[in-house]
Amino acid sequence: MKNFKVFCRCQSLVLFAGICVLLCMPQTRASADDEKSGDTSSSQGTSQRKAKKVYTNEDLKGLKNTTRVNQPTADQTKTGSRSSGIAGYRDKDGHDRQYWQKKAHSLNAQLETVDSQIAAEQAKYNRLNAASGVKVTHSGKLHASSSDTRVQVEKRIDDLKLKRAGLLKAKQDLEEEARKAQALPEWLR
Repeated sequence: MKNFKVFCRCQSLVLFAGICVLLCMPQTRASADDEKSGDTSSSQGTSQRKAKKVYTNEDLKGLKNTTRVNQPTADQTKTGSRSSGIAGYRDKDGHDRQYWQKKAHSLNAQLETVDSQIAAEQAKYNRLNAASGVKVTHSGKLHASSSDTRVQVEKRIDDLKLKRAGLLKAKQDLEEEARKAQALPEWLR
C-alpha cells in the first residue's frame, strides 16, 4: 500500500511538471517572436507587429540616382570596363598576360615539334622489319647498308622521348613559377 502511495505521488508530480511546461511554452514562444521582430510595446502590454515597407516603382526610380558602393555605374558597364580589372592585372613581378603567353607558347611549340618527330620515327620503326638494312653480298656474306636499322630508329625515339620529358618538366616549372608570381592560370593556356 505504501508503495502505491509513493507511485501515485510520483505520477502526480510528473503530471504537474508536464502541465507547467505546457503552460510556459506559449509564453516563451510569444516572447521569442517578439524578440525576433524587435517590436515590443511596453506601454500597451501587447505585442503589435510593425507593418513592413512595401516598395513601389517610385522608390525604385529614386534608387537610380543614389551612389553605388563597389559597383560600376551604368555607363561603365556599357563601355565594357568590367574586364579592365583583369586586363590591367599584373603578377607580383610586374609581368602581364603577353609575357606568360610568350613563354608558354614557346614550350608548347617545342612539344608539338617533338611529338611530330616521335610520330614520324615511330612510323618509320613500324615499317622496318628485322631484316631491313641487311643485304647479302655476291659472296654470301651479310652486309649492313647505310640506311637506318631498327636499333638506330629505336635509339632516336628514346632520345626524343627524353627530350619530350624534359620539355614537360620545363612546362611544369613554368606553371609553378607563374603560380608563385600570382599570375592568372588562363595566361598559360
